[in-house]
Amino acid sequence: MRHLFGLAFVCAVLCADAAQAQDQISPEAFLNRALGKTLTFTDHQSGTVVGIEQFLRRDLSVWAETNGRCSYGRIEQRGPLICFIYEDFPDPKNCWMPFDDDGTLMVMSSSTFQTQRITAITEIPVACEDAPLS
Repeated sequence: MRHLFGLAFVCAVLCADAAQAQDQISPEAFLNRALGKTLTFTDHQSGTVVGIEQFLRRDLSVWAETNGRCSYGRIEQRGPLICFIYEDFPDPKNCWMPFDDDGTLMVMSSSTFQTQRITAITEIPVACEDAPLS
């Protein structure tokens, strides 16, 4: 719990411009909007596309990097955080706090405080070979 208060404080200080119009949402609410969709994640500061993620199930996604490399991820909800354990990046601290910014989804890393904006939500699958159907 102490970590979450620290996260909120750091975000208030470091992300003030990015968080002014944002409302924190639950991981459940985030997944309700993402399930069955493919989301494009863009770095909030630079505007550079970070990657594309297809949410196959509430507990499974496939992440496609900009170089076309893909990795399957197990999704876990931990309090206000949504965490991703990827097959090639099994870091249990890879967690994000979701926000809604006037209808646009955003996420902030709980460890690096990097903020990403979801710039597209489609039903187009990621371009990966052997992506599971469900």
